[in-house]
Amino acid sequence: MAIPRGKQSTVVALEAAQTETLPVELSASPLYGVAMLKIAMELKKADARPVDELIHGVLTRMRLDEGEFRRFLEANGGLLRAIAQKRYA
Repeated sequence: MAIPRGKQSTVVALEAAQTETLPVELSASPLYGVAMLKIAMELKKADARPVDELIHGVLTRMRLDEGEFRRFLEANGGLLRAIAQKRYA
């Protein structure tokens, strides 16, 4: 089906706008989700180390960039933060 004249630029503009609004972390989020799960599981243990130490250890073992993960965590770490606060409460 052909795109009517004058509508082609609208379609191109819409595709460009959709591409620009996707978060950069989207491609790395599956690994970050796994890392968050591993950190949360460690936090649940009775003898768990401090949160920063756990994060560093998990990221080192998974070979993930700590700076990028911490930026991701700031934007998406609500659940992990809640688990950590429960542990210290």
